[in-house]
Amino acid sequence: MGDDSDFDDTDSVNDPRAQYRERREHAQAQARLRYRDHLTAVLAQQGVARPDELAEVALDALTLWQYVDSGASCRCSCHPQLPDTDLHNYGRDCPCTQSKKLRSRAMQNWRNDIETLWPSPEGQRRAAADAAAKAKLIEWLTTQPAVTIHSHGGFAPEQWRGDVDGHSFKFRERHGQWGIEIDLRPSGTFIRYLAGTEPDGGDAYQMRELERGELIAYGTIGDAGYGATYVERARFIIDTIRAHLTRQTCAYHLEDLGRLDCLLGVSARWCPLCGTRLARHR
Repeated sequence: MGDDSDFDDTDSVNDPRAQYRERREHAQAQARLRYRDHLTAVLAQQGVARPDELAEVALDALTLWQYVDSGASCRCSCHPQLPDTDLHNYGRDCPCTQSKKLRSRAMQNWRNDIETLWPSPEGQRRAAADAAAKAKLIEWLTTQPAVTIHSHGGFAPEQWRGDVDGHSFKFRERHGQWGIEIDLRPSGTFIRYLAGTEPDGGDAYQMRELERGELIAYGTIGDAGYGATYVERARFIIDTIRAHLTRQTCAYHLEDLGRLDCLLGVSARWCPLCGTRLARHR
């Protein structure tokens, strides 16, 4: 969401941000090797001279973007990016590379694995742990005024919906990237989604209208406070939304901050009340 150089970059074995960053950098290094070899082969087939050198230059030109003032890497999704996980063998074995028959077989194998898992001792242990975590979430929510959670959970993506201080919200995380939208409204766009199975065993689909809102925050699962339990995730979502709402109404940083600069001895970079980064440092 911003220039990473503004934040503590301490590499600690106990720091989830450092651990996530290490995994991401390792995955991107592996992905770069594979994409370089792939691009080299494609260029060689086209008869390009020194395809390996050109592949390196092309990858740099497409995927290395930096802030002009600090030189820090920019990870905005508007730029082409190397995969930051080993999902689908870094993209080389994505379902788009498979025939419909192979995709159907993979989906059926996945369903069979799920059906085998839940009756097993491991499946029952997971179900019991999940039920206990949900019970803790329900209990915790009773202490949170003006907060309602309508739905939560899931895997790839994980999604939460609810209301915080009168604002509807949607949280979505997939492949390590999350985003929060508030003040949801119908978008006029409809999608087809898998809703079960037909009597003959085939897939059953329905249409659903998407809701859109204002994207107020996004990041990665390595962000501080992201958490691993339902309660921790709910607290992270609620705190993020309330921090945004506070910034929307705070007027302190719109005033003359000369006295604050004198007190600090340096030019203030952040509003001390709401945390907004001041325009003079953007």
